[in-house]
Amino acid sequence: MKQRIFFGLAPLFILLLAVGAYAVSLFSIFGRSIDVILQENYRSVLAGQQMKETAERMDSALSFTLVGEEDRARKMWDENLPAFRKALDLELHNITLPNEGNLANKVKSLHERYAERADAFWKLQNNTARRTMYFNEMLPTFTEVKDTAQEIIRINQDNMVRADGEAKTLAAHSTRYMLCAIAIGLGCAVYFAWRLQRTILSPIQTLTTVARDLGEGRLDQVVPVQSQDELGTLADAFNKMAAKLRAYRQVTSDQLLQARLMTEITLSAFPDAIVALSSEGEISFTNPAAHRLLGKLDLPNTLPPAVSKEAEMVLKGGSDYLPTSFERALIFRVDDQEIFLLPRIVAMRDESEKIFGAAVILQDVTRFRLMDDVKTNLVSTVSHELKTPLTSVRMGLHLLLEERIGTLNPKQTELLLAAREDSERLLRMINDMLDLAKLESGKSAVPHQLVSPRQLVENAAEDLRTLAESRGSKLLTEVSSDLSNVAVDAHQIAHVFSNFISNAVKHSKPGNEIVVKAGNHGSAVRFSVVDHGPGIAAEHQAKLFDRFYRVPGSETSGAGLGLAIAKEIVVAQGGSIGVRSQPGNGTEFYFDLPVAKPASSI
Repeated sequence: MKQRIFFGLAPLFILLLAVGAYAVSLFSIFGRSIDVILQENYRSVLAGQQMKETAERMDSALSFTLVGEEDRARKMWDENLPAFRKALDLELHNITLPNEGNLANKVKSLHERYAERADAFWKLQNNTARRTMYFNEMLPTFTEVKDTAQEIIRINQDNMVRADGEAKTLAAHSTRYMLCAIAIGLGCAVYFAWRLQRTILSPIQTLTTVARDLGEGRLDQVVPVQSQDELGTLADAFNKMAAKLRAYRQVTSDQLLQARLMTEITLSAFPDAIVALSSEGEISFTNPAAHRLLGKLDLPNTLPPAVSKEAEMVLKGGSDYLPTSFERALIFRVDDQEIFLLPRIVAMRDESEKIFGAAVILQDVTRFRLMDDVKTNLVSTVSHELKTPLTSVRMGLHLLLEERIGTLNPKQTELLLAAREDSERLLRMINDMLDLAKLESGKSAVPHQLVSPRQLVENAAEDLRTLAESRGSKLLTEVSSDLSNVAVDAHQIAHVFSNFISNAVKHSKPGNEIVVKAGNHGSAVRFSVVDHGPGIAAEHQAKLFDRFYRVPGSETSGAGLGLAIAKEIVVAQGGSIGVRSQPGNGTEFYFDLPVAKPASSI
């Protein structure tokens, strides 16, 4: 194959080298012609012109003397004599044509005689004698110098015209030769390309066609082996590869069939309903639990509308739908009983991350939902039962501290004050637990009202500015001017602001600023409280909104329910809550509330 390609392309290389060598030679000839025209003859022409001009000015100087302008004449003579000699010297050193040297030497001898007679001319004091000498000797010599310089110019110009004609003739001949060479080269190129196409490209095209068929799954293709060179070796290797692929497909098909059977058996054992969707959203597989469930819901070939909507978003490229809260569970009535199903939708992607389907799991969380309700009711009941005796204890402590029953000594007063503080802290904890239980059960929901974000921020800042100033902090507000109204319970949102600002005050040093902000964030309004405290490490931020969680090492008091209550309030209003913080750079607690729809009513 290498020899075939070499012998096929060698004539083209030889032709290319020949044309290149001829072009280099041609350029060299043109360069010499231009050098003759520009460097040799053109210099002599310039020198002759300079000699003529300076000789005329020297003659004019002698003429000025005859009319009485001797000073002006002397100055003109002294200025042009060196210039004439410089031009003459240039011509004497640039002799390139026959007879040009004789002419240059003649100019030299005439000039020397002219200059010698000029010295005698200047020494004469009689104007008549000067006139006689000028017309009898000086003027004829000047005329001869001028004519000889003109002859030098003429012969050099004639040579330039002759060199230009030779260059044009050479260019015309070279153009014809180059056109002939190009025509021959094109003919050779077409011929050799046709030969290479037959010997190389044709087998490659056959191999490409077979490879395309092989890629489309037709593994019974065979490439004919027509030679023993590299192409023949490639064809043989391709045929062996196709044979191995046929054997591999058979083995893979058996393995895929076995894997599919194992998958169907495994999924059939799952108690939860599992549905596989195609990329078009059609059901391609259901396990027995899903088949029974959809049958009881009278949805034999489709998913519930709420689940279909989320599945459509996932199939269009959205993130997987993986809710973690029981509030996202769907309620269905099956066999005269209410069941709670928590849908989970995961996109199925190939190696190129292209979605080819989705898996839907309808997890039965009825038992967990009931347990969560029992837990919430238990917390609410216990908190309520603890609140009644705690109220009696607080009343007794207040009566004792007022010394209506008897006088207290300092130690007794100290103990009672500590007990009252602990009872107040216990009462706040019980109230927080009751509020949290109400929020989780939905009993605290009230009709939403249209409220301006600026009003929410200013009301929160006004209510808590005294608290901030008592700790030496400055409470500032920043509200964008183009914010839309939000539909919320202003009283509950004020509780969220109170929690955020109170925490910021506790963790800020005296003199630090605390900023309450409101601005656009996509289709929602973001409210945030920013402080310049010590910050929160990343490993603790995900747990801040859990109940009873407190950052390790925190010196603040409390049961760890404030942020959990704030989260429940914001989620109940249709929003989301979060935190951004870096140790040493302060903390920003924020929550987003959706913008009120135009059709919302107050």
